[in-house]
Amino acid sequence: MTFNNPFDGPQGQGDAQFPWITSFMGLSSVFAALGMISQAYLGSSIKLLILGSVVETGRRLCQWLIVRFRFQYSMTAQFDEGDPAYEWMVLFLTQENVWRRSREFVVNATNSRRKWSVKTWVDPTVKGNAEYVPTYQLPQLFRWRGHWLEIKRSKDGTEGRFTSSGTYQPISSIIVTIYTLDMNLLSELVEDARSRYVEVNRPNVVIHLADSPHYGPAMTWNNVKHKVRRPLSSIILQEGVVDALVRDAQEFISTEDWYVEAGIPHRRGYLLYGPPGTGKTSTIYALAGALNLEIYSLSLASSFVDDSFLQRAASAIPKNALFLIEDIDCAFASRDDEDELEDLMAVYGGAGGVRPFGGGEMVRPGGRPRSLVTLSGLLNVIDGVGSEEGKLFFATTNYIDRLDPALLRPGRIDHKVAYDLATADQANALFLRFFPESRFPHLALPASSHEKDDTHPDSEVSTIQTLAAAFSAAIPAGEFSTAELQCYLQAHKTTPAAAVEGARAWVEGGAARGAAGARGAG
Repeated sequence: MTFNNPFDGPQGQGDAQFPWITSFMGLSSVFAALGMISQAYLGSSIKLLILGSVVETGRRLCQWLIVRFRFQYSMTAQFDEGDPAYEWMVLFLTQENVWRRSREFVVNATNSRRKWSVKTWVDPTVKGNAEYVPTYQLPQLFRWRGHWLEIKRSKDGTEGRFTSSGTYQPISSIIVTIYTLDMNLLSELVEDARSRYVEVNRPNVVIHLADSPHYGPAMTWNNVKHKVRRPLSSIILQEGVVDALVRDAQEFISTEDWYVEAGIPHRRGYLLYGPPGTGKTSTIYALAGALNLEIYSLSLASSFVDDSFLQRAASAIPKNALFLIEDIDCAFASRDDEDELEDLMAVYGGAGGVRPFGGGEMVRPGGRPRSLVTLSGLLNVIDGVGSEEGKLFFATTNYIDRLDPALLRPGRIDHKVAYDLATADQANALFLRFFPESRFPHLALPASSHEKDDTHPDSEVSTIQTLAAAFSAAIPAGEFSTAELQCYLQAHKTTPAAAVEGARAWVEGGAARGAAGARGAG
């Protein structure tokens, strides 16, 4: 007996009579495939999620371990731009050739500003008219005394300053990481950097200037220059003046412990006064070179210098440095000038009636502009509560009588050095310095008998000494400054005999010009 499925038709006609069954079976296959794919995708997603979690956990663990390693087995020091230690480290990095891995440089034309440039060329024909300063923007790793050091330069600080051109410049920092457990290594690094700095600067005098305003506690002294050291023998003063000044400064520097034990503030003030061109500033430069001191020079007449700026500038000067204020009499009025100014204000009806300088700026009698620095502010910097110790304070003036007596008292100005117009001995010494026997060997021979020096008739003197005596005899004492004599001798730098022959005519011409100037002034 045969059972027939009602859904089955004749042979070969079942699928044709019921096509939806075939479609249903096809959709089931698709759904089954999608399910398999979904299961595979979900499994892969779970695997990726687990793998990503493991990777992130490992990354954070590595970061934590690195931080812990740095904290436990390294030291980090930061050197901010504007501080002397920053200059030490820049020179240290330059000498260690760390810059060879640097790919970023600041290029400037060669000038007297110190930027610790590096030599990037090997061609001897390159003259070096430009300076190449590495930025050290990217971290650099190097070895020093068997230890690994990491260096990087950052400009992420919030402090900055405005340059003289009006642009804002952020203050950068050098961050040094030393991988060691020896805490003394950081001190050794700093001392090594400083000793290199002192040795490199030994042939030069480093001059720090504050020539633009700044904002923030750093970068007060924003301009650094270097000049070739001037020997003390080139300073032509009266006998013993320079030696006494050097001995006094050396004694001050070497007796800090005595000042502390005696309870006396460790500071020393010097005032060099006299006519212009007599060698006051030159003496300071030569003294700084002989004692290996850096000069911090500030003009109180600058429009941005007030009592607050002066206090910050003085506080930023390191120990064993020379703080210089030139022409201190031009910076502020004495009490007599203040009284005269008050009288003028009373006559003209207030400050607006006084003749202005530079568009309304207050002036003193005689037309000299008034500084924003007050006398009390300056005295406080020199020996007040806000004064700093361990520094040499130098001031120069052409007119000591214009200074307030309070500024000249002992404890503020401890040593006064008077400069005067050239004497005969100074003229003689200046001539011999301009025309040394090493440059004129033919003049080093003994002079003929009729050219011998009258002061030493029995001695054999050289021709150059005879010429020097004749030159000094032609120069009247106390009428010309050493700067004027130097200017005259420069015009005859290769002809000493011509300098002697024309000396009397030059003196007569200078005297005539001086008399004419006096008549014009009268």
